[in-house]
Amino acid sequence: MAREKGMGSLQKEKSGRWTMRVGINGKRYSRSTRTKDRDQAERVLQRFLAPFGLGTNRLPLADVWNSYVMSPDRNELAPATLNAKRVVWMHFARWMEHFYLPVKDLAGITHEMIAEYLACVRAEICASTYNNRVCVLREIFHVLAAKAGLEEDPWDGVRLRPDDFHSRRELTMDELRRLLDAAKKVEKVGGGGEWYRLFLIGIYTGLRLGDCCRLDWSQINIVQGVIQLMPRKTRRHHQRIVTIPVHPALGRALIGDGAAGVRALPMGAVLPMISEMYAKARWRVSHELTRIFKAANIVTSVKIEGRRHKTPEATFHSLRHTFVSFAANAGVPLHIVQSIVGHESTAMTRHYYHENLTALKSAVAAIPTL
Repeated sequence: MAREKGMGSLQKEKSGRWTMRVGINGKRYSRSTRTKDRDQAERVLQRFLAPFGLGTNRLPLADVWNSYVMSPDRNELAPATLNAKRVVWMHFARWMEHFYLPVKDLAGITHEMIAEYLACVRAEICASTYNNRVCVLREIFHVLAAKAGLEEDPWDGVRLRPDDFHSRRELTMDELRRLLDAAKKVEKVGGGGEWYRLFLIGIYTGLRLGDCCRLDWSQINIVQGVIQLMPRKTRRHHQRIVTIPVHPALGRALIGDGAAGVRALPMGAVLPMISEMYAKARWRVSHELTRIFKAANIVTSVKIEGRRHKTPEATFHSLRHTFVSFAANAGVPLHIVQSIVGHESTAMTRHYYHENLTALKSAVAAIPTL
């Protein structure tokens, strides 16, 4: 087979196995490929040549991200997830360009370089962010291993850090009342009670903020007394509609005491002002919600050792945790709660379920005395 200069050669031995012979920087290498298959021997040779900037399997660092995006071996990802991974790769690529400018190909990155990079970022980010970067970069290398001619995995032996995960907490009954009282007093910013109704929707449905803000009258079936919609967060992965019974308190807040006699509901968004604000500038909604939490004397974020920024603890999403906990502590089976909130599994529902100490004590007390 005709080859370019410096591309090495393959020679078939009497045993039927192929041996590669390569000359690099004045040195000659002769190694067995340990295979009798010609194509497989060619791939072994290409992996050997790649770290030296030779062979056909060179993958420049500048082309890594586009190659990953176009690779048929990667998982299908939502645009936001793919962009988050791009940010991680670009951070690593800029670091390589700053400290190891001569390295131009993916195969030229060694385990020592990766360890040095991780040591630099370890002190700047929390454990969960650190682990996310490791997993993203490791996946990119694995997906492109064959194309880049990686002979060895440079991520072999890289360990994850113990996670310092901190979940948003549920709210107490007293905190919920204070939130509703604070939301009633936000009339000066406009909305005609929309902020109060937004909190009620969150409390009594367990929906995420985006679904609460964009709730439409067409999604409310007043005859059956249910709200039916497809959560936007999980819409891309499955077309599953969740059915949420309308709590009497929520029904009265939305359509008044004569809900049973209503024949036709209004058209459009349930919260027109908030819906428009959420569509144009979500940060304004988040800013107003933070003001309401502060007016209710509820701390929204806490400082955790090892993290540069404060971590959210009590936000609008806490209402979802509260909904799941209240339902579970009331004895509602987890698979029913899972169906209402639209979780993929009961494992995720348990993550939202904060056991009530009184309920646990009652369960233990129910065991008869022996």
